[in-house]
Amino acid sequence: MPVTPARKARTRQEILDHAARLFRLRGYEATTIDDVMLAAGLTRGAFYAHFASKDALFAEVVRTSHGLLRLLRNRTAGDAEGLRQEAARVLDDYLHKDHLGEVAVGCTLAALPSDVGRAPLAARLAYATALHGLIGELGRGTAGSRRLDEKATAAAVLCVGAIGLARACGERRLGDWLLRCARRAAAGLLEPARRRASPAKKRSRSRRKASGGRRSRRVGRSRGGRAASGPKARSSAARR
Repeated sequence: MPVTPARKARTRQEILDHAARLFRLRGYEATTIDDVMLAAGLTRGAFYAHFASKDALFAEVVRTSHGLLRLLRNRTAGDAEGLRQEAARVLDDYLHKDHLGEVAVGCTLAALPSDVGRAPLAARLAYATALHGLIGELGRGTAGSRRLDEKATAAAVLCVGAIGLARACGERRLGDWLLRCARRAAAGLLEPARRRASPAKKRSRSRRKASGGRRSRRVGRSRGGRAASGPKARSSAARR
């Protein structure tokens, strides 16, 4: 009985899912095609009906398996503030110390940067595309016309870097501290920027302050130097 396209697509996705989990847990070099197919309950021969090589499989994992990016894309708010609040909740959960193990096997961006750096060009380009997507999602609704918003970029670097460092760290307390600091910093980066006065307004305020200072000095000299004119001054002169 011939395999239907739907069945073939499901099998391919199963291979991808198992490969992604194993690559993130063990790394690229320590994971073999046999490992992946055994986890998927399939024979090695079935692998080549879906992927040309292990490198091709790895590139596809890097292209598609990104837990954080998927969560951010699933935000449903219709305004900038709502999107920001949803993103803040996603990052707070992503960087929580209790979720490190789950994130490590669920997000390729955080789990495989070193492996991708040594991989063929196809995997590295796929990683770059995913990173662009992450930055774009973090800036969605707040980045204006800029494609790579500076604060969104910094938040993305914090998330990916903190997970990698906490995972590699052999000291639990230090790893927890890294994640806590990253959570706080990421939350601050997502806060809306305060309105800044335009240069024209700043110059206007400076001129008003300078003018007020000159008036104060003139009044001080008048009080401490020459006698002021007025009824009291004339009365004093008459007594003399």
